[in-house]
Amino acid sequence: MTPAPSQRRADIDWIRIAAFGVLILYHVGLVYAPWDWHVHSPHTIEALGLAALVTNPWRLTLLFMVSGVALRFMVRKTPPAQAFGQRLRRLVPPLLFGVLVLVPPQSWIEAVEKGSFQGGLGAWWLSEFSLPGLRDGIPLNHVWFVLYITVYSLAALALAASPRRFAWLEGALGRLLAGGRLLVVPMVYLALLRLLVFPWAGLTNHIADDPYNHAMSLGVFLTGFLLALRDDVWTRFERMRWTSLAVAAASLPALIVLSQPIDQPPSAPANLMFAVYQWATICAVLGFGSRHLRSADGPALRYLTDAVFPCYLAHQTLLVIAAHLLKPHGLPVGAEAGLLVLITLGGSFAVYEIVRRIDLLRPLWGLRPRAKT
Repeated sequence: MTPAPSQRRADIDWIRIAAFGVLILYHVGLVYAPWDWHVHSPHTIEALGLAALVTNPWRLTLLFMVSGVALRFMVRKTPPAQAFGQRLRRLVPPLLFGVLVLVPPQSWIEAVEKGSFQGGLGAWWLSEFSLPGLRDGIPLNHVWFVLYITVYSLAALALAASPRRFAWLEGALGRLLAGGRLLVVPMVYLALLRLLVFPWAGLTNHIADDPYNHAMSLGVFLTGFLLALRDDVWTRFERMRWTSLAVAAASLPALIVLSQPIDQPPSAPANLMFAVYQWATICAVLGFGSRHLRSADGPALRYLTDAVFPCYLAHQTLLVIAAHLLKPHGLPVGAEAGLLVLITLGGSFAVYEIVRRIDLLRPLWGLRPRAKT
């Protein structure tokens, strides 16, 4: 039986903020990683290839999970048709703004640095959005996440449009994940995807051709959406938090060992351990968060909750521009990385402070209209 809806909890907001923070810092690390990215520093840190395994398996999956949970809390008292319109108004303007304004400087800098384009930003923009450019596809870069969240939100709300069917799905999933199966069943599902789908499908971030990502990310998004209001499920997350943490701590070293060499496709044992570490970490984060952060509300949380989406939208454009401009100066790696972190985080919050005060810009950055006084 589904308990009565709870109030929106602070733990979900804190987890979402922390996950976005980890993601932003991870992107700074990609400037130095031993593989190709949009822009690369003259310095390469080989150890980042292994260090990335600490967050790669669970970082975005956790974000999709808590995004589903957050959506359920947002719309729990809103008719699905009305919620449908609200999500479109909230997500489509920043998606279009990101594609047309925020991503082109990144793509242009990447093309210039790799020698495939010699013109200016304006010429690049006109080329990308010409008919031949549109036929070749439009770079989404980090805005792909906004597109996926938009589509997944509409899919979840479509499910909610049939209350009887939705209640049945919620109850069935709650029963499937009863007891210790909350840790085991999703782990098996993710392992099967990693073993059977990932080797041939990979991870593309192209919405029309990304079966592994959809099966994984949409799966956890809908799981979060369906189970968000079930207090019995959150109680199980709390009870198994130490077990989940122990499994995650044991599986990470095994994943690192099995992933050698890092520049080769992962073996079947590595893919299996990837899924074990992935879900165990998510369970531990959700369990400890629910236990200790449910009521950790306050001005800092409310500020960061409002700021996190605009900061996400701004961060990668600022990072790529900063890395491109710092590159010719030949700074020591510590000084350069410190400046990149400062510019990326500081600049993102500066953007938020500006746009939150301008009513015309707020929708473009995913902010709701200001309350009328």
